[in-house]
Amino acid sequence: MNSVQDKYEELVGKEDTLIRGTRTCEKALYLLKDELLYKQRGETCQDTLKEVCEWIQQREEKLRREIFAVRWEMTVLACQFPSANKQAEESPL
Repeated sequence: MNSVQDKYEELVGKEDTLIRGTRTCEKALYLLKDELLYKQRGETCQDTLKEVCEWIQQREEKLRREIFAVRWEMTVLACQFPSANKQAEESPL
């Protein structure tokens, strides 16, 4: 394996981890809003719950920015694969 492919595979793993993180944030927000805000009305502090949900939302946004950066780097690396150069030369565009 060459170093470009190794780096690409490393980024694929990082992307998977980041995606799992965003899904975890989505699930956590759903559970907090559904269980604590909706089902247990009056039994929780809405201000605190809102702050927690905002923090989770910020974390999800950070993860999504990281996903973008990883995907960008993956695209740049994919352009360096030997087969990518040949395909680019043969492309009718």
